[in-house]
Amino acid sequence: MENSPMQIWIATFCTLAILNCLFLVVLLLKKRPYNSSADGLLALLLLAISLRVSKSIFYYLYPEISSFAISVGLMGKLAIGPLLFLYMKTNHSNTKLGGWNLLHFIPSFIAITIGWALNIPELALGYWSGTLILGVYLAVSWRKYLRQKDSVQQSSVTITKSFLVAVSIVWATFVFQIFSGGIEMYTLGTLMASIVLYGLIFKVALFTVKKAKTNGAKAVLSRQKLERVKRLIEEHFTHEKVYLDSNINLNEFSKSIEQPAYVVSHTINQVYGKKFPEFVNSYRIKEVKRILLNQVLSDYTIEGVAYEVGFNTPSAFYNAFKKETGCSPKEFIGKEKEYSMP
Repeated sequence: MENSPMQIWIATFCTLAILNCLFLVVLLLKKRPYNSSADGLLALLLLAISLRVSKSIFYYLYPEISSFAISVGLMGKLAIGPLLFLYMKTNHSNTKLGGWNLLHFIPSFIAITIGWALNIPELALGYWSGTLILGVYLAVSWRKYLRQKDSVQQSSVTITKSFLVAVSIVWATFVFQIFSGGIEMYTLGTLMASIVLYGLIFKVALFTVKKAKTNGAKAVLSRQKLERVKRLIEEHFTHEKVYLDSNINLNEFSKSIEQPAYVVSHTINQVYGKKFPEFVNSYRIKEVKRILLNQVLSDYTIEGVAYEVGFNTPSAFYNAFKKETGCSPKEFIGKEKEYSMP
């Protein structure tokens, strides 16, 4: 059956979104705005969304497409949630990914290895399950974003929010496609997902170019500039103890010392080998150690000390303490008691 002009126009519009998305994948990998694994995760996230939307385009034009083509789209759909979550984990929690994180992609692996052998009703069940799984990952990612947005550089917060909103809208189109009837409603969902892709492409392209320029500016900071900013940072952290403020973040602190956020971030990274949240936590842990060693323990709970030095949650404190000292607070106290014994 020959496709109508309207079908061709819709398919062209959606295909251009996919092609632009693939171009952006290459741009991300080439420019590397984060200069970390976050670049690869964003590129793979865009690729996964592209695979899923591509399947909808082919299904719209050729309803009799093979089970293999459908399983490729399912693989992409099942990968969107894990990739978004892992991006949040690396970029917002300063966490290095271990090999066990590949377990998140077991459903995608299953989809591409055995999906071609399944019939349409079985694949449809996979798509419904994939929508539910993506919804769970989205909820967890939004929760992580809302809890950590104040401790992350504003440019990263902006692009992360764009991805979260975009993936949320795409997820809503998946839900719409499941419960709507007829190819017309299915096509409407595909169009909506493609429009979201265009918006996301624009935002990420701008972010990548700006970040690349910023990274170039970082590279030419003079030694004198680094030393001057370093003195400002140490003065405010050592004498004014700004780290005790539980709401401190890179942007507000940079404004307080009248320096660009990227200069402060770059200085801390170059001089101390840390990101801003890690740097803040290192001062907080020093203060915790001082309190634990100089106060009567019965007058303090460990969680009370954590709140006093600026941590918002006990879990954040325990993770930071273990990362900074290699042991728990109780283990630290025990070791110090051993060393102080005659």
